[in-house]
Amino acid sequence: MKKFKCLLTAMLLGCSTMSFAQFMNGGGSSSSSSDNTPWKGLRFSYDRTFVNIDIDDAPSQDMNGFSLGYVQSFSIAKKLPLFFETGAGINFARYSDSESDSETIYGYTISAENKWSTTTLGLTIPLNVVYKININDKLALKPYTGFYLRVNLMSKSNDKMEVSIPSEFSQYVDASDYEWDEDYNNFDKDDVGEDGTWNRVQFGWQIGATLDINKFNVGIGYALDFNEIAEKTKCGIFSARLGFNF
Repeated sequence: MKKFKCLLTAMLLGCSTMSFAQFMNGGGSSSSSSDNTPWKGLRFSYDRTFVNIDIDDAPSQDMNGFSLGYVQSFSIAKKLPLFFETGAGINFARYSDSESDSETIYGYTISAENKWSTTTLGLTIPLNVVYKININDKLALKPYTGFYLRVNLMSKSNDKMEVSIPSEFSQYVDASDYEWDEDYNNFDKDDVGEDGTWNRVQFGWQIGATLDINKFNVGIGYALDFNEIAEKTKCGIFSARLGFNF
């Protein structure tokens, strides 16, 4: 992910340099009215959450998810196409994994499978500064950077064990004695322990760029939490977005 963040930074610096040169040469004067026109719209994104656990031999718990949100921009400079963008979005993410094992005794196979998962739901409020670069009448590039506030509304985990015993053994061994299906509230320290308890509120920094194609909007971005979501655990989120402006 370090290479990805460097790529985004270089892209934004390149866009800023191109925009400054265009402004100094007067190349953007003919489209200055459209440059300063704010926008609002809906955004949908695929999110890949990278869960960074600072504990030796900690298993990867990266999550897949999606977001649906609304954005609104405001012009903050009279002579530059510079905007403040905010809004709100609902974020859903899920992680799941499993591990299975089996053993053969006297020709009979006994198997067990352990499944575990985490499901989350959050509300994110972005606070971005956006520089709009009009390429032509139909295309506009919008590099952005800024901060965000995320409220973790729900986080639940499930741990399930399933055991398969041959019917010949069923009269001697009850598989249900070795099975379980437990749900955990990750905000409840009685369920997950004090070190595993999640925080309700996250703050972070983000960077990215979007491209307007007529009224459609596509883009990529990366967000990084400032504070831990749990003990020795922070998150970074890569997003690929699709939207519509109106």
